Amino acid sequence: MNRKILAIAIGALAILPLGIDVAQSQDNNVNNIQEEKMGHHASRGNHGKRGDRGKRGERLNRLLQQLDLTPEQSEQIESIQAESRTAAQELKDQLETQDRGMRSLLTSDATVEQIRAEYQQAQAINQQLSDNRFEAMLQIREVLTSEQRAEAAELIESHRRRKRDERG
Repeated sequence: MNRKILAIAIGALAILPLGIDVAQSQDNNVNNIQEEKMGHHASRGNHGKRGDRGKRGERLNRLLQQLDLTPEQSEQIESIQAESRTAAQELKDQLETQDRGMRSLLTSDATVEQIRAEYQQAQAINQQLSDNRFEAMLQIREVLTSEQRAEAAELIESHRRRKRDERG
């Protein structure tokens, strides 16, 4: 029985950081989108902060540049991204706390049920992060005109085709 508990604990310890990496990746993507968007405005004369950018943030920035957003659309999208970033940071902080709790439980005499409950809470936070990103995407979608959405779909599909062709 103790071997089963140890195996579950080791498995949970191995899996939990993956969830945190995903959450941090999601949070970084939200941050990258905002930084890229601000960089886009910097090229128009507004000064924005630029930091480390991920590939997704860079791709989104290029996509938005190609859609020729109005200043009003840019402001609305920046606002959506700022709200999303704030929510993501709060959830990321919760997830880090959850991770510390899980690590503590794994090294304690906690029951398998307690460890599972902690893991389920971490999974719920990861789901919230994903849901929030999705909602932000929907809000940004509403800012775009139908023509811009169609053009974005074409640009995304073109990018996917190029990537498929590069892979062979």
